[in-house]
Amino acid sequence: MYQIRKLTDCTLNQALQAWNMGFEGYFFDAKMDVDRFTARLGQENISADLSIVAFDGEVPIGLLLSGYKQIGDEWIAWNGGTGVATSHRGKGVGKLLVEKACELYKEKGIMTSTLEAISENKQAISLYESKGYQVVDEVIHLTLDTPVDYEDSLAYQPVYSSSQAARFLPLYKHDSPWQSQWWCMKDGQLIQLLGDAGETVAYAMFKRQYSADGTLNGIVVTHCFIRENESNPNVVLEALFSNIFPLSATIYQCTIAFFQTSNEVVYNYLENKGFHKKVGQVWMKKTISMGVAENI
Repeated sequence: MYQIRKLTDCTLNQALQAWNMGFEGYFFDAKMDVDRFTARLGQENISADLSIVAFDGEVPIGLLLSGYKQIGDEWIAWNGGTGVATSHRGKGVGKLLVEKACELYKEKGIMTSTLEAISENKQAISLYESKGYQVVDEVIHLTLDTPVDYEDSLAYQPVYSSSQAARFLPLYKHDSPWQSQWWCMKDGQLIQLLGDAGETVAYAMFKRQYSADGTLNGIVVTHCFIRENESNPNVVLEALFSNIFPLSATIYQCTIAFFQTSNEVVYNYLENKGFHKKVGQVWMKKTISMGVAENI
Protein backbone atom coordinates (compact mmCIF):
# COMPACT_ATOMS: atom_id res chain seq x y z
CA MET A 1 0.00 0.00 0.00
CA TYR A 2 1.45 3.33 -1.05
CA GLN A 3 1.56 6.31 1.28
CA ILE A 4 1.35 9.98 0.36
CA ARG A 5 3.11 12.51 2.60
CA LYS A 6 3.36 16.25 2.34
CA LEU A 7 6.78 17.59 1.50
CA THR A 8 6.77 19.26 4.93
CA ASP A 9 6.77 15.77 6.48
CA CYS A 10 9.73 14.49 4.44
CA THR A 11 13.44 14.99 4.72
CA LEU A 12 15.23 16.93 2.00
CA ASN A 13 17.09 13.80 0.93
CA GLN A 14 13.83 11.87 0.59
CA ALA A 15 12.36 14.59 -1.62
CA LEU A 16 15.52 14.73 -3.74
CA GLN A 17 15.53 10.94 -4.12
CA ALA A 18 11.88 11.02 -5.19
CA TRP A 19 12.68 13.68 -7.80
CA ASN A 20 15.72 11.93 -9.30
CA MET A 21 14.02 8.53 -9.36
CA GLY A 22 10.79 10.03 -10.66
CA PHE A 23 12.44 11.78 -13.61
CA GLU A 24 14.84 9.00 -14.57
CA GLY A 25 14.69 8.44 -18.32
CA TYR A 26 12.76 11.67 -18.88
CA PHE A 27 12.79 13.62 -22.17
CA PHE A 28 15.75 15.64 -20.91
CA ASP A 29 18.22 15.22 -18.06
CA ALA A 30 16.37 16.43 -14.94
CA LYS A 31 18.72 14.96 -12.34
CA MET A 32 19.72 17.41 -9.61
CA ASP A 33 21.89 17.59 -6.55
CA VAL A 34 20.56 18.93 -3.26
CA ASP A 35 21.66 22.52 -3.93
CA ARG A 36 20.00 22.69 -7.34
CA PHE A 37 16.85 21.07 -5.98
CA THR A 38 16.44 23.50 -3.10
CA ALA A 39 17.19 26.43 -5.43
CA ARG A 40 14.46 25.21 -7.78
CA LEU A 41 11.91 25.12 -4.97
CA GLY A 42 12.59 28.77 -4.21
CA GLN A 43 12.95 29.91 -7.81
CA GLU A 44 9.60 28.44 -8.82
CA ASN A 45 7.73 29.37 -5.62
CA ILE A 46 6.96 25.77 -4.76
CA SER A 47 4.84 25.29 -1.64
CA ALA A 48 6.14 22.55 0.69
CA ASP A 49 2.68 22.35 2.28
CA LEU A 50 0.97 21.73 -1.07
CA SER A 51 3.62 19.40 -2.56
CA ILE A 52 3.52 15.65 -1.93
CA VAL A 53 5.80 12.60 -2.02
CA ALA A 54 4.72 8.98 -2.61
CA PHE A 55 6.30 6.18 -0.56
CA ASP A 56 6.41 2.42 -0.89
CA GLY A 57 7.13 1.56 2.73
CA GLU A 58 9.92 3.97 3.60
CA VAL A 59 11.23 4.30 0.05
CA PRO A 60 10.26 7.50 -1.82
CA ILE A 61 8.99 6.49 -5.27
CA GLY A 62 7.50 9.67 -6.72
CA LEU A 63 6.43 13.22 -6.08
CA LEU A 64 4.23 16.05 -7.28
CA LEU A 65 5.42 19.58 -6.61
CA SER A 66 2.89 22.43 -6.44
CA GLY A 67 2.82 26.17 -5.98
CA TYR A 68 -0.04 28.65 -5.74
CA LYS A 69 -0.68 32.35 -6.06
CA GLN A 70 -3.52 34.85 -6.19
CA ILE A 71 -4.14 36.30 -9.65
CA GLY A 72 -6.80 38.95 -9.49
CA ASP A 73 -9.64 37.51 -7.42
CA GLU A 74 -8.70 33.93 -8.20
CA TRP A 75 -6.27 31.56 -6.49
CA ILE A 76 -4.32 29.46 -8.98
CA ALA A 77 -2.23 26.35 -8.30
CA TRP A 78 0.37 24.97 -10.66
CA ASN A 79 1.99 21.59 -10.98
CA GLY A 80 5.73 22.14 -10.75
CA GLY A 81 6.68 18.59 -11.73
CA THR A 82 5.27 15.08 -11.40
CA GLY A 83 7.53 12.05 -11.49
CA VAL A 84 7.27 8.35 -10.65
CA ALA A 85 10.18 5.92 -10.28
CA THR A 86 10.60 3.55 -13.24
CA SER A 87 10.06 0.56 -10.94
CA HIS A 88 6.57 1.85 -10.06
CA ARG A 89 5.30 3.31 -13.32
CA GLY A 90 2.04 1.87 -14.60
CA LYS A 91 0.97 0.90 -11.08
CA GLY A 92 -1.35 3.80 -10.32
CA VAL A 93 1.14 5.97 -8.41
CA GLY A 94 0.78 8.88 -10.83
CA LYS A 95 -3.02 8.82 -10.55
CA LEU A 96 -2.77 8.68 -6.78
CA LEU A 97 -0.47 11.72 -6.72
CA VAL A 98 -2.74 13.77 -9.00
CA GLU A 99 -5.85 12.83 -7.03
CA LYS A 100 -4.25 13.74 -3.71
CA ALA A 101 -2.90 17.02 -5.10
CA CYS A 102 -6.36 18.02 -6.32
CA GLU A 103 -7.79 17.19 -2.87
CA LEU A 104 -5.22 19.50 -1.26
CA TYR A 105 -5.99 22.21 -3.80
CA LYS A 106 -9.67 22.04 -2.91
CA GLU A 107 -8.94 22.13 0.83
CA LYS A 108 -6.75 25.20 0.25
CA GLY A 109 -9.50 27.04 -1.60
CA ILE A 110 -7.74 26.86 -4.97
CA MET A 111 -10.05 27.61 -7.88
CA THR A 112 -7.97 26.53 -10.89
CA SER A 113 -5.05 24.15 -11.35
CA THR A 114 -2.68 24.45 -14.31
CA LEU A 115 0.27 22.50 -15.68
CA GLU A 116 2.44 22.03 -18.73
CA ALA A 117 3.28 18.61 -20.16
CA ILE A 118 5.72 17.66 -22.92
CA SER A 119 3.66 17.20 -26.10
CA GLU A 120 5.23 13.79 -26.81
CA ASN A 121 4.40 12.54 -23.31
CA LYS A 122 1.04 11.10 -24.34
CA GLN A 123 0.80 8.87 -21.29
CA ALA A 124 1.06 11.81 -18.89
CA ILE A 125 -1.39 13.91 -20.93
CA SER A 126 -3.87 11.03 -20.94
CA LEU A 127 -3.50 10.69 -17.15
CA TYR A 128 -4.18 14.39 -16.59
CA GLU A 129 -7.17 14.31 -18.95
CA SER A 130 -8.62 11.36 -17.04
CA LYS A 131 -8.47 13.53 -13.90
CA GLY A 132 -10.32 16.45 -15.45
CA TYR A 133 -7.54 18.54 -16.99
CA GLN A 134 -8.10 19.96 -20.48
CA VAL A 135 -5.61 21.23 -23.04
CA VAL A 136 -6.15 24.99 -23.51
CA ASP A 137 -3.10 25.99 -25.56
CA GLU A 138 0.23 24.89 -27.00
CA VAL A 139 3.39 26.18 -25.29
CA ILE A 140 6.68 26.10 -27.16
CA HIS A 141 10.31 27.04 -26.65
CA LEU A 142 11.89 28.87 -29.58
CA THR A 143 15.59 29.39 -30.19
CA LEU A 144 17.87 31.31 -32.51
CA ASP A 145 21.54 30.44 -32.28
CA THR A 146 22.86 33.65 -33.84
CA PRO A 147 21.35 37.12 -33.24
CA VAL A 148 19.94 38.79 -36.36
CA ASP A 149 19.61 42.43 -37.38
CA TYR A 150 16.50 44.35 -36.39
CA GLU A 151 15.31 47.64 -37.86
CA ASP A 152 14.40 49.97 -35.02
CA SER A 153 12.39 52.91 -36.31
CA LEU A 154 13.19 54.84 -33.11
CA ALA A 155 9.48 55.73 -32.95
CA TYR A 156 9.08 54.11 -29.54
CA GLN A 157 10.78 54.77 -26.23
CA PRO A 158 12.12 51.70 -24.38
CA VAL A 159 11.75 51.81 -20.60
CA TYR A 160 13.39 49.23 -18.36
CA SER A 161 12.48 48.07 -14.85
CA SER A 162 12.38 44.92 -12.74
CA SER A 163 10.28 42.01 -14.01
CA GLN A 164 8.44 42.18 -10.68
CA ALA A 165 6.76 45.37 -11.95
CA ALA A 166 5.27 43.64 -14.99
CA ARG A 167 2.12 42.57 -13.15
CA PHE A 168 1.02 46.21 -12.88
CA LEU A 169 0.98 46.78 -16.65
CA PRO A 170 -2.49 47.12 -18.21
CA LEU A 171 -1.27 44.88 -21.05
CA TYR A 172 0.06 42.15 -18.73
CA LYS A 173 -1.32 38.68 -19.55
CA HIS A 174 -2.12 37.15 -16.18
CA ASP A 175 -3.69 34.11 -17.81
CA SER A 176 -0.52 32.44 -19.02
CA PRO A 177 1.69 29.44 -18.12
CA TRP A 178 3.08 29.73 -14.61
CA GLN A 179 6.75 29.42 -15.55
CA SER A 180 6.41 32.45 -17.81
CA GLN A 181 4.99 34.61 -15.02
CA TRP A 182 6.74 37.49 -13.26
CA TRP A 183 7.27 35.57 -10.01
CA CYS A 184 9.41 32.99 -11.83
CA MET A 185 11.59 35.72 -13.35
CA LYS A 186 13.59 36.58 -10.27
CA ASP A 187 16.47 38.91 -11.24
CA GLY A 188 14.82 39.39 -14.64
CA GLN A 189 14.06 42.65 -16.41
CA LEU A 190 10.95 44.20 -17.90
CA ILE A 191 11.04 46.26 -21.08
CA GLN A 192 8.13 48.43 -22.20
CA LEU A 193 7.83 50.27 -25.47
CA LEU A 194 6.07 53.60 -25.06
CA GLY A 195 4.22 55.44 -27.82
CA ASP A 196 3.90 59.19 -28.37
CA ALA A 197 1.21 59.53 -25.71
CA GLY A 198 3.22 57.53 -23.17
CA GLU A 199 1.09 54.42 -23.62
CA THR A 200 2.60 50.93 -23.54
CA VAL A 201 2.38 49.36 -27.00
CA ALA A 202 4.36 46.20 -26.21
CA TYR A 203 6.33 44.61 -23.38
CA ALA A 204 8.51 41.62 -22.58
CA MET A 205 10.31 40.07 -19.64
CA PHE A 206 13.80 38.76 -20.17
CA LYS A 207 16.94 37.59 -18.41
CA ARG A 208 20.55 37.67 -19.53
CA GLN A 209 22.77 34.64 -18.88
CA TYR A 210 26.53 34.93 -18.49
CA SER A 211 29.39 32.45 -18.38
CA ALA A 212 31.80 32.30 -15.44
CA ASP A 213 34.12 34.83 -17.11
CA GLY A 214 31.30 37.33 -17.64
CA THR A 215 30.68 36.61 -21.32
CA LEU A 216 27.07 36.90 -22.46
CA ASN A 217 26.00 33.44 -23.64
CA GLY A 218 22.22 33.71 -23.76
CA ILE A 219 19.12 35.87 -23.38
CA VAL A 220 15.82 34.26 -22.39
CA VAL A 221 12.41 35.90 -22.89
CA THR A 222 9.38 34.51 -21.05
CA HIS A 223 6.64 37.04 -21.75
CA CYS A 224 6.21 39.01 -24.93
CA PHE A 225 2.96 40.68 -25.88
CA ILE A 226 1.83 43.53 -28.12
CA ARG A 227 -1.37 45.52 -27.68
CA GLU A 228 -4.36 44.20 -29.59
CA ASN A 229 -5.17 45.58 -33.03
CA GLU A 230 -1.81 47.34 -33.32
CA SER A 231 -1.71 48.94 -36.78
CA ASN A 232 2.04 48.39 -37.35
CA PRO A 233 2.89 45.21 -35.39
CA ASN A 234 6.11 44.43 -37.24
CA VAL A 235 7.46 47.93 -36.68
CA VAL A 236 6.70 47.62 -32.95
CA LEU A 237 8.22 44.14 -32.69
CA GLU A 238 11.34 45.16 -34.59
CA ALA A 239 11.85 47.93 -32.04
CA LEU A 240 11.13 45.62 -29.11
CA PHE A 241 13.49 42.84 -30.12
CA SER A 242 16.26 45.18 -31.20
CA ASN A 243 16.46 46.22 -27.55
CA ILE A 244 16.10 42.69 -26.14
CA PHE A 245 18.59 40.98 -28.49
CA PRO A 246 21.24 43.62 -29.32
CA LEU A 247 24.20 42.96 -31.57
CA SER A 248 27.22 41.78 -29.59
CA ALA A 249 30.90 41.13 -30.09
CA THR A 250 30.22 37.54 -29.04
CA ILE A 251 27.60 35.10 -30.32
CA TYR A 252 24.88 34.26 -27.83
CA GLN A 253 21.74 32.14 -27.95
CA CYS A 254 18.34 33.82 -28.17
CA THR A 255 15.48 31.92 -26.49
CA ILE A 256 11.75 32.55 -26.22
CA ALA A 257 10.52 30.25 -23.44
CA PHE A 258 7.01 29.12 -22.48
CA PHE A 259 5.54 30.90 -25.49
CA GLN A 260 1.85 30.44 -26.29
CA THR A 261 1.21 29.73 -29.98
CA SER A 262 -2.17 31.47 -29.62
CA ASN A 263 -0.11 34.70 -29.44
CA GLU A 264 -0.24 34.61 -33.24
CA VAL A 265 1.05 38.06 -34.20
CA VAL A 266 4.25 37.65 -32.23
CA TYR A 267 4.57 33.96 -33.17
CA ASN A 268 4.41 34.68 -36.91
CA TYR A 269 6.94 37.47 -36.51
CA LEU A 270 9.40 35.24 -34.63
CA GLU A 271 9.11 32.47 -37.22
CA ASN A 272 9.83 34.96 -40.00
CA LYS A 273 12.95 36.08 -38.10
CA GLY A 274 14.27 32.52 -38.09
CA PHE A 275 13.33 31.29 -34.62
CA HIS A 276 12.58 27.57 -34.57
CA LYS A 277 10.79 25.31 -32.11
CA LYS A 278 13.04 23.38 -29.75
CA VAL A 279 10.49 21.91 -27.32
CA GLY A 280 6.71 21.66 -27.47
CA GLN A 281 4.31 21.39 -24.53
CA VAL A 282 0.59 21.47 -23.91
CA TRP A 283 -0.87 23.86 -21.37
CA MET A 284 -3.64 22.25 -19.33
CA LYS A 285 -6.20 23.53 -16.84
CA LYS A 286 -8.68 22.06 -14.41
CA THR A 287 -11.40 23.84 -12.43
CA ILE A 288 -11.05 22.88 -8.77
CA SER A 289 -13.63 25.10 -7.06
CA MET A 290 -16.05 27.80 -8.17
CA GLY A 291 -16.45 29.27 -4.70
CA VAL A 292 -14.62 32.04 -2.90
CA ALA A 293 -11.32 30.96 -1.36
CA GLU A 294 -11.47 31.21 2.43
CA ASN A 295 -8.68 28.95 3.59
CA ILE A 296 -5.62 30.55 2.03
